[in-house]
Formats: sequence, structure tokens, C-alpha cells
Amino acid sequence: MKLLIIKKIFVIILLSSVVAISSGNTLKDIYQSGVEQFQQGRFREAADSFTVVLSSSPKVKPGKDIVIGARIYRADAMLELLELDGALKEYRYILNNYPKSSETMRARFGIGLVYYKKNLYQQTREYLLNFIKMYPNSKYADDAQYWVGMLHFKNKNYKKSVIAFNAAVNNYPKSVLRPESLLRLGDSYFNLKKYSSARTQYRKVVSQYPKNKNAEFALYNIGRTYDAEGAVASAVSIYTKFSEQYPSSFLSPEIMYKIAKHFSEQKNYSRAGEYYKKIYTDFPDNDLAEISSFLYAKTVYDAGNKKEAADLFKNFVTIYSNESKYYYHAVFYTGNCFMDIGEYKNAAVIYEEVLKDDAIDGELLAVMLYNCGYCYERSGQALKSEKLYNEILYRYPKSIGAGKIYLKRGLVFEKEGDIKAAIENYDMAATISKNRTIYKDDLLFQNIENGIGAEAQKRVADCYFKQKMYKEAAREYLKVVYLFSDSTFVAEAYYMAGISAEEIGLSKEAKGHYEVVKKRYPGTTWAEQSIEKLKNYSKR
Repeated sequence: MKLLIIKKIFVIILLSSVVAISSGNTLKDIYQSGVEQFQQGRFREAADSFTVVLSSSPKVKPGKDIVIGARIYRADAMLELLELDGALKEYRYILNNYPKSSETMRARFGIGLVYYKKNLYQQTREYLLNFIKMYPNSKYADDAQYWVGMLHFKNKNYKKSVIAFNAAVNNYPKSVLRPESLLRLGDSYFNLKKYSSARTQYRKVVSQYPKNKNAEFALYNIGRTYDAEGAVASAVSIYTKFSEQYPSSFLSPEIMYKIAKHFSEQKNYSRAGEYYKKIYTDFPDNDLAEISSFLYAKTVYDAGNKKEAADLFKNFVTIYSNESKYYYHAVFYTGNCFMDIGEYKNAAVIYEEVLKDDAIDGELLAVMLYNCGYCYERSGQALKSEKLYNEILYRYPKSIGAGKIYLKRGLVFEKEGDIKAAIENYDMAATISKNRTIYKDDLLFQNIENGIGAEAQKRVADCYFKQKMYKEAAREYLKVVYLFSDSTFVAEAYYMAGISAEEIGLSKEAKGHYEVVKKRYPGTTWAEQSIEKLKNYSKR
């Protein structure tokens, strides 16, 4: 059936060509129309036009040049349409029937590309290298050299692709493919983890070909090399330049997201918010629009603007509903906004709306149960509060919610003077946090978890210090440093580890801790106190 339809279409094309010819449109006109269609990227129409020319040529005799031209163009169109066997047949026909034609060189190059697109590694390599030897100064030699590089690159043989692209860049300095060859040379170095060499090639594209389409990708990749080296500030600087230079690029959302994430980590919530907002307003259909809308609300929350944040989270919930991955996160933060400004009853109502949903993640549910319990407690509903706390410890004993309960109980025991019980509860809170890795990159838990664990661990150390158990205190303070290195307690923990070491006569260790605080945390209270301690040592 399908074959019959194709034959009918072909007959229609032929009939229409006869009508066109009889009405004054010669085969030369149809040929020229096919060339224009090919140049415009309308490869199917072009192939059909050249088929008409070739099908009519025995009767009309349009001329040998048009016949050969139509055949080579039809082969090229088939190549673009990935009709590889048909293209290969046409190219070979030209070589066999018109061996002295000027188009034989083009046909030979086309055969090399067919092999490439068929993923015939060895045949492609040999064929293209022989082509370069046969036609070293031809207009296709630079293309052939480029595709040799692409062949190696596609097969992840990056050392050989470096050699091939270097040859393309150095042997054909005026080639229109030179910018792309430089870009691919940089990509090859990048995949070999030679980031400085990659950066050099990318910079050549940007400086030598600033208006070429490859300059956009090169600039982006410069940022990626810095990212790969861990030079975050340099990467962000390049990404910022990119977003200003190419605001409409399809790469812009990804790049702005990287910039926003950096500013958020630096607690520069205003700048982070700018970029998150641009993503979901300028690129509403992009995959990053949804998460950026959520994170914009979160930056407003983190900046302390709770009422504005509550409105933004509510708006997110309305737009994306419970189909969003971040729906329950948004509900959670909406409740937090009201809890943080002391509107405990309103917060509890918001939490209660989703506490019974089966779809909510257990870890998130545990934290939400805790916050709801806290709101009950603050609004004088102690029994409801205790019920939720017990539910957390029973159903989610290793959750962050459980960690918050243990931290809270530790504070109560410490206030009552039961230091042993306080240490036990603090230790359980810290253990829950430091033993969990599954949510390390989670939007919600990464900050909460570190905050609970670090505070609990520091309070364990403080308890030992108050009991003058300095050896144990020093050990526990250093756990804060090594287990919760991103927390705000690290500088204090280093300093207190120095004080503890000093108390048991370990002057060398104490000085080492003071030096670390002085160098890494300048301008802090702990750095100032460390400097005073070091001055005292120098006077001895």
C-alpha cells in the first residue's frame, strides 16, 4: 500500500513537470529551482526537483552539465535527509559514469561523509585521509580534515581529535570551518581535562571570530573550564559576561541558573533573586522556569522578607499545583513564613492542609510535623504538640524532624542542669545529621540539616567545656570543623578547640587553631580574639 502511494506521488511529480515544461518552465528552470531549495535547506523538495530533471533528461536532453549537477545535488540532498544508501549509490554512479567530471571530487568527499554518518570508523578515516592526499589544495580539503577530527571526537578518541583539529586549524587558516575547528579543539582538550589548553582555544574563537556563531559556545565553555577547576568566581564572571552579551541565547537559562546558585551560596540573595526571576519571566517554557520560580521565592524568604515570600510561595502553589515536584516544599515554606513572624495558628493551618497527603515525602513530612507541633506549642496546645513530636520519633526516628526534637530536648536538659542527658540528646541530633547523605543536594534539607547538626555538635563540645573536660571538648569542637565545614559555627569551634588545647597544655596545637581562625575568618570576633591570643604567645 505504502509503495503504491509513493508511486502515485512520483507520477504526480512527473506529470506536473511535464505541465511545467509545456508551459514554458524548462528543465533548466526546474534544476535552478532545486538548487535554490537545497540552499534554503528544503532538502526533500530539492531531491524531488532533481528527480524530475533526471527522469525527464533522456527525452528532453537538457545538457550533460545539468544532468551531472542534478545527480550530485540529489545525492547531497539524500545525505542531508540521512537517506545514506541512496546518496552512496548516486555518488558512486557519478564516479563510474562521469570519471572526468569536475564533480567527481565532490562525489568522493560525499562518500566519506556517508561513511561518517554510517559510523564506519575505519573506512571513514582511511577514505577522508586519502581524499586529503589526493586533493590537498581543493575546496573540500579543509572540510575533510575537520570531519577526520569529528570522527575521532565522536568516538571519544580525544588525543587523536586534538591532532586532527590542530591540523585543520594550522593547515587551513582561511577556512570557514576554522572557528568551529578551534571550538572542537578546545572541546577535545576539555575532555582530556586539560582545561588551560581548552581555554586558550576557546579564547581564540572569541577574540578572532567575535561575530561567528561559535563565539557564543566558546565563551560559555570558558566558564565551564573554570567551573571544572573549581575557580567559581572566575566562572561566574564569565557566565555574567555571557548573560549580558547573549541574553536571548538558549544557553542563557542554564547560565543564569549557575550565577544565581553562586550568589545564593554566597548569601547574596538580592543578586541571586535577580537571575532566578529573569529565568522564569524571560524563558517561561524552559525546563528551569519552574524551579527558578520556587527559588526566587526562597531567596526572598532567606533575605528575611517573610510576608512577600509567603505571597510568592502561594502564587507558586496556585500556578503549578500539586503536579510540581516542589509543591510540598512551597507549602512548607508558606507555613514557615507565618511561623517566623509569630502567626502560629495560621502556620499550623497551612501545614495541616497537606499532612495527610500520601504523596508527600517522608523526610519533608517529618519536618513539617515538627514545625506544626512547634506552632501548637507556641499557641498553648501542648497535648497536640507532644502528640506530633511522638509521631515523628515513632515513624521517622532518623529524620531531620527527629533531630530537631533531640536538639530541643537537649536545650531543656541543659537548662535544667542535667548535662549528661543534654549531651545524649545533642549527640543523637548530630548523629542523625552527619550520617545522612541522601538529601545532600536537596533544596530544602541542605541548609536545615547542616544547621541542626552543627549546632548540636557544638553544644556537645560546650557541655564538656563547661564541665572542664577540655580534652573531650577539643575533640568535639573539631568534629564541628570537619563534619560541618559549611556551618556558621566553624570559626567559633576552631577558636574553642584552641582554648581547650591551651587548658591542657597543648600550646602548639592551640596556636595552630588560632592561626587558622586568623587567616580564614578575618573580621570576625573569633579572629580578633585569636589575634590577641597569638600576641600573648609572642610575649612569652
